[in-house]
Amino acid sequence: MREVLFKDNCVQAGFRIKIPKAVVDTLELKKGQKIRIRFDVSKRTLIVEEDKKRGGK
Repeated sequence: MREVLFKDNCVQAGFRIKIPKAVVDTLELKKGQKIRIRFDVSKRTLIVEEDKKRGGK
């Protein structure tokens, strides 16, 4: 798996999730496209993937 690191960022709390433009461009996501974000607590990772069941590509 290829890793993309974003250094020198800070944590923002709230109801919205902001995904860096580099990730959006890499995944070729479009405005309004449905995505799924999974958080693996044991590995401490977030996984962003398109949601093909709910109107993904």
